[in-house]
Order: sequence, then structure tokens, then C-alpha cells
Amino acid sequence: MLLPRGFPLRWLGAAALAPMFLLLPALPLAGELRVAVLDVGQGMAIVAQTARHALLYDTGPRYSEEADSGNRIILPYLRGAGIARLDGLIVSHDDNDHTGGMLSVVGGVPVAWAASSLPDSHPLRTAFAHHVPCYAGQAWNWDGVHFEMLHPSLESYALTKLKDNDRSCVLKISSAYGSLLLPGDIERTSEAELLERTPEALASDLLVAPHHGSKTSSTVPFIAAVHPAVTVFTAGYRNRFGHPKAEVVQRYLDLGSRLYRSDVDGALLVEFTAGQGMTLRAWRQAQPRYWQETKGKAVENE
Repeated sequence: MLLPRGFPLRWLGAAALAPMFLLLPALPLAGELRVAVLDVGQGMAIVAQTARHALLYDTGPRYSEEADSGNRIILPYLRGAGIARLDGLIVSHDDNDHTGGMLSVVGGVPVAWAASSLPDSHPLRTAFAHHVPCYAGQAWNWDGVHFEMLHPSLESYALTKLKDNDRSCVLKISSAYGSLLLPGDIERTSEAELLERTPEALASDLLVAPHHGSKTSSTVPFIAAVHPAVTVFTAGYRNRFGHPKAEVVQRYLDLGSRLYRSDVDGALLVEFTAGQGMTLRAWRQAQPRYWQETKGKAVENE
């Protein structure tokens, strides 16, 4: 196409570019699972993809009137991953750092159904065409991958004084090649309840740390029950809460978990595949910018 005007067959350059617009990322095979723990700053947004289905867990924060995690991060990721629709959307609880990008997501891609712990009167509920409250006991299978809701209990919705954090939707995703636990912002009260109700269901290869590594969560018995090989802290760079707390980080290190954090490593891309089991790639190390230093895990040296 850059050849001088009038050069024979110059137009073939346009045809040669056509494949660039037709390539799509390879999909997981049946029974396999692909997970992206996105870097949305101080918040949470996680995409889980099976062979023919995709689910979004939480939608990150809203940054301003014009910008939020949905239109700045989640939708671009979905387009890049070739995900044209969401088969499920889970909003764990009513905090801006988990609901802030929801309207942009719902307005940007079709969503088959949504589950949340948002109260019936919440204005965001009207954005969902099909919505159910999340509660322990819900379960479904997509392409050989099992999804199970572990928390909250259905009875907890009648407890008007229960904190929103402690009503977070806790989701366990299990494949033949590994599992992960998404606990939202549950705190020690909910962790104790889970240990009493379904301790055997907590064990997971990967854990997204509850409440971004707050000292109100990640009790030693809970961490021991999950016993994650890998723990991910979703936290904003120099966030005002000081997440993850140093004493919480140490608890995971003491139990032998390998640690990642979104403010240091960027997005974490995880594959659960046949032959390799769980493999991880930290975006900031795989695709570093020239102004970023690729040091070892800072969180492991605290």
C-alpha cells in the first residue's frame, strides 16, 4: 500500500491486511478455565471464561463523572479477549469499588443474568433485565467447570443490621485443573460463618484476598482452610487505606502462599489447563513499559 501511486496490484496491500481484523484469541477447551484479575486500582473486577461462557465478578470503582472501570478497563479487556456477551454478572456487594463500573458494562455488552447482594431498593437494580439475589447453595456448570455460591445465607437478607461487606457474594469456581475462591469484602464474622458451615468447600488453589488485604479479614483459620498456593491482593497504588496490611501479608507468607498484588504486578492472567494445571502471568512483568522496573515481587519482601 505504500508503493507509489499507479504501481500494479498496489490494492492487494489492503487485502493482505484483512486477516489482522479476523484473528481472535484462542478459547479455553472444555473443562479448562481462564481468569483475568484486572487492575482497576482500589477495587475488584474479575473475568472468568470457559469454552463457551464468560462471567464478570464485580465491576471496579467509578473514577469520575465520565470515567469508570467499566468503560476504561473492563469493556476494552472484553473486546480484546473476544468476549461479545456476558453469560453472568455478579456484583458482590454495595460498595463503589465493586459497583462503580456496572452501568458502563451493562450498557456496553449484553448480560444474560445478574446476581448480587444489593438491596431491592437499590437504584442500580433497575439496570438488570434478569436479577436474582446471591445466596449459598446456588450452583451451575459451564463447559465442565463448576460454579458454586458459598455465601451469604438466604436468611441473612432479613438481618437489616448486617454490614454490606459481610453480605458479599462468595463464589467458588472449580475446574479439573485447579480452583479459585472469590470472597468479595467479607470480614472475620463471615469467615467464621463459612468455616462453620462449609469448611471443606473453601480449599482453593488461588484466592483473591478478602477485602483487599484489610486487617478486618484474612483470619489465620480462614487462610489455613483455603490454603491457597497463590493469593492475589487487589489494591490501588498508594491507596489511602494502606491495603494490603503488612500483618495480613505476613499471615499468607507464613502459610506458604505465593503473593501477587495488582498495584505492583498489574493484571494477573491465570490459566487452568490440561497438562499444565494452573499457570500465571503478571501483566506488568509480561508487558513492561520502559518506565517500569521489573523487580521481584515487592509484596514478598515486605
